[in-house]
Amino acid sequence: WTSVGAFAGRRARLWPACRPSAVRSSRGAPPPRRRPGVVAAVSTDAASGPTADAFTVDADWRRIARPMASGAVRRDGPIRVAIYGGAFDPPTVDHMRLAAQILRSDEVDEVWLTPCGPRPDKKMATPTHDRWAMCHVAVNSFFPPELAVKVCEVDVHRSQAMFTYDLLRKLSADFRGTHSFAFVIGTDWLQPGADLRQWESEEGVTGDKLVKEFDFIVLRRPGYDVVGDLDQFGPRFKWLDIDGGYELIEGNGSSTAVRARLRTTRDVYSVAGLVPSGVLGYIRRQNLYTTSGDQRNGSAAAPPPPEATKNGKAPPTEADLAAGRDDRTYPPE
Repeated sequence: WTSVGAFAGRRARLWPACRPSAVRSSRGAPPPRRRPGVVAAVSTDAASGPTADAFTVDADWRRIARPMASGAVRRDGPIRVAIYGGAFDPPTVDHMRLAAQILRSDEVDEVWLTPCGPRPDKKMATPTHDRWAMCHVAVNSFFPPELAVKVCEVDVHRSQAMFTYDLLRKLSADFRGTHSFAFVIGTDWLQPGADLRQWESEEGVTGDKLVKEFDFIVLRRPGYDVVGDLDQFGPRFKWLDIDGGYELIEGNGSSTAVRARLRTTRDVYSVAGLVPSGVLGYIRRQNLYTTSGDQRNGSAAAPPPPEATKNGKAPPTEADLAAGRDDRTYPPE
């Protein structure tokens, strides 16, 4: 056995960063401890300068903003954020893979996964706070902490999901001068009959404002080709071009398919490898998706009908459109 003093001395030699003198800041106070993979919350005080503390859940969701990782090359101007919205019910490995590839674009500095709040047109299988928590677990277990993939909770604490235009306007106002925002969509949302200019907001039909005021990053989806240039959809649409000219790696591990498998098998391990390991553990602990009948926020959604589109959603009927129940108004799953 080794004495405590000898062990402490050996630890100081092996890990110099553990010595008190090595971890104290220039003002003499030790910096806050940061767990690996946990997003740090940063605030600025005029008297004391930047401070940081461990991420906590509170109403000030803007605490997700933080400086880039040490050693990263910082460009001039606002931080360019790609908003990757969806239900994330649950977040899958393919969601994480896609976020990683969006981050490799020359047009993006950060990617924010933005789980939507409750939607009037669609019954969620799990409550918003579970989907938000799973997004955090997925990001922090899938990516190293230096990678600028984060979770945005702008829509989490609301009683109803925000429309895309309202969401982007709120983010732009709250991060005015420091961040700029682009919305990520796939070519499946640029097919005939899916006119973004008809998307709604609290003001009514504001799709024309949406495509003029904000940038859109378009992902090429297999089976959903776009005829002609992107300019036909709006002046600020750009293809997702991955740094180095690599092709987009796509997968078919959608949330809809994961939920259907869990409901059918009632075996959480049937989706092992399709969702991040931390998400798998969360699903198992919270007993999500595998129970029949009532979930914690209502009945589980039925499997999509055979005529549904590739993303698991049937096109809206004329009655739905007349009643304003157009699923395309909201971010895709």
